Amino acid sequence: MCIADMQWLWTFGRVPELEAIHILDVSNRIISLSPIQRSSPTAPRIIDVRTRAEYNAGHIPGALNASFLPPWSWPSRVEPLLRGVDPGTELYVICLSAHRSIGALKWLRARGFSNAKQLKGGMQAWRSQRLIEVKEDGSAWQCAAPAASGTTSCDVPCTGCHRAQHKGCNVSDN
Repeated sequence: MCIADMQWLWTFGRVPELEAIHILDVSNRIISLSPIQRSSPTAPRIIDVRTRAEYNAGHIPGALNASFLPPWSWPSRVEPLLRGVDPGTELYVICLSAHRSIGALKWLRARGFSNAKQLKGGMQAWRSQRLIEVKEDGSAWQCAAPAASGTTSCDVPCTGCHRAQHKGCNVSDN
């Protein structure tokens, strides 16, 4: 492998990015799909490159995890998520501060995924806007709604809990 093939390891530089509100739209589209539709070669994907512990502590609904650390082993973690995926598919890469995701995005683009972008500002930007996150506790999803005006944490196991009102909490679509 030559140095040119490893340039994606340099996690600095300008890459295509989207604001958190646009990623929220993608998240809503993903969670509205059936499991079969989500596995379609053209279904959008959000790839969270944070560690498994960071991901489990709270992630964007519908995101898949492929840790970028250590970077040289990332390809072996992400390739199973990309098997059969069309090169023009919408791919959105997420990390904590939009730093690790730069390397991941460069790797994806170098392999022909021309429609790959990152979340501008990473999960820090997502959280600063108090957007919904989910926690993984094995097989169930749980709400982790930010403490914003009129919202509380929800401990009702659910999928995409921000899509409907739940008994025992006040997380809703509005």
